Amino acid sequence: MVVNERTGTVVMGGDVRISAVAVAHGSLTVQVAESPMVSQPQPFSGGRTTTVPRTDVGVQENSAQLIALDATSTVKQLVDALNSVGASPRDIIAILQAVKEAGALHGELVVM
Repeated sequence: MVVNERTGTVVMGGDVRISAVAVAHGSLTVQVAESPMVSQPQPFSGGRTTTVPRTDVGVQENSAQLIALDATSTVKQLVDALNSVGASPRDIIAILQAVKEAGALHGELVVM
């Protein structure tokens, strides 16, 4: 991902993943949470029971808007949620930087 703070430009791939994290920025609150789910194979299928992650992304603005995206953990989904509540590109850049600093961004973030 490449961000330009001066122009407010954000360029990213669609599959950059994020882990559980919560960020507050101005009037916005961003939460990404994981809750493991059990994946059970069909009877007599020879499969194994495994634990798979389920990630929820929520964005809240002081005007009580809340967006929850089920089972998603990509930066694209996070940015889409931020855009839907009217976050500016500079807000998005600041939030992405905070997510990276928290160790929850699984990709490289280049700030120009």
